[in-house]
Amino acid sequence: MLLLILFSYTLPFDSPIMDNIEYLQIKGLVDIPTIRPYETAWIVSQIDEILINDLELNEIDRRIISCFNPLLIRDEGFSYLIHAKSEYQKNPEYYYGFLDFRAGGQLTDNIRYAQAIRLQRASEIDSFGPRPWKDFQAYLTEGLVKFNAGKIKFNIGRRNFLLGPGYENDLLLSFAPQGYDGYLLFIPAQYFEFYNIFSILNASENRYISIHRLGLNIKGFLKLGFSEAILFGETLEPLYLNPFLPYYFSQWGINKNDNIMWCFDLQISLFNSIIYGEFLIDDYMYEDDPYPNKLAYKIGFKSLIFNNLLLKTNYTRVDKWVYTHRLSINTYECNGYPLGFPSGNDVDELFFSAKFMNKYGLYPGLRIDYRRKGEGSIFLPYEQEGGNWNPPFPSGVVEERLEIRFGLDYTLRYNFYIKADVGKRYWTNYSHLSDDDKEEMLFNISLWMVL
Repeated sequence: MLLLILFSYTLPFDSPIMDNIEYLQIKGLVDIPTIRPYETAWIVSQIDEILINDLELNEIDRRIISCFNPLLIRDEGFSYLIHAKSEYQKNPEYYYGFLDFRAGGQLTDNIRYAQAIRLQRASEIDSFGPRPWKDFQAYLTEGLVKFNAGKIKFNIGRRNFLLGPGYENDLLLSFAPQGYDGYLLFIPAQYFEFYNIFSILNASENRYISIHRLGLNIKGFLKLGFSEAILFGETLEPLYLNPFLPYYFSQWGINKNDNIMWCFDLQISLFNSIIYGEFLIDDYMYEDDPYPNKLAYKIGFKSLIFNNLLLKTNYTRVDKWVYTHRLSINTYECNGYPLGFPSGNDVDELFFSAKFMNKYGLYPGLRIDYRRKGEGSIFLPYEQEGGNWNPPFPSGVVEERLEIRFGLDYTLRYNFYIKADVGKRYWTNYSHLSDDDKEEMLFNISLWMVL
């Protein structure tokens, strides 16, 4: 039990172990938490429970579980995890590599710490990332202190968040390149859970976001949640720091015009399959006003067919003017990135993947991604653009992108992962220019090392 307490850092969101966690989730062997990235303590406890309970496992299950060995063998006084990756991509030619170091330990019986640093070098500098030095960029992705008081957990510092049932992104809050600075309050109960997130988006501009979520969790079958977020600026409003008061009524009572989002999420697990969905309300006109509704939704399905064919599909739609606000300081973004769906608004996307899991650790797969992007932007609100408040979707000259990739993943023992894929990308109306169509051949190969 002491070993589990010391594991305080999270897994990198792009770790090759993530696919194995999803496999175990679909089989009902682990219960994935609502807020991610996954804490190492949670992963270790889930794997430990599978092994202790001596569950009936097939050869594929045992192969998957063996991949978690690097997490199970750790020093009790100080724990660390290293990910290293090298990747090459052709058309356009691009390469990069990184070293991701995570560590954590225990200060007192109820206080732990965690930190993570990623040192990256690439052929193209990330213009939204940290200041480079000789093509190197240092991402400070995690640094926090964790307090436990019985069932109440409180984290303060920097960490990343993915809030919802989506695997790679969500509508309300998705991963940020360097995480979020603030605090996290978590109060679990037998069937209910309560989260509160507060983050400073930009200290110099006084931009902040507060989120609280109340969820129902019937483990192994149903998850249901309601989240409310408020993005505000200019001054720090103490009323929004109270997680137990509804932000909508708080804003109304003090006559402010901040950016509020409501998000409902649902997940059902049944017969080696998971159905999930999200519904985001940015604005909804319950009165007959000449003003647009701002809505988004995501629906997805994951299943394990014949115990070895892992299927995933989801569809996301984000209406025009979602995430916008008439006050630029309240736009739902941070450092140029949308806080919610990464592609912003006026967009829909259909995703499908299939991977053949087997006991040999050699996994062939297929991935198809189709996206339509209109001319809308989260930085151009309806109050500024005007025009038809119920435009066609997507609007204007629509850029379409279709990617088809065939891949092969190979796990060598449990420390090394080789991933390669080849495919083609088709563009229609590239950069929203009519009849500017083109095709690109794709080739990507990467090598991972987990220590």
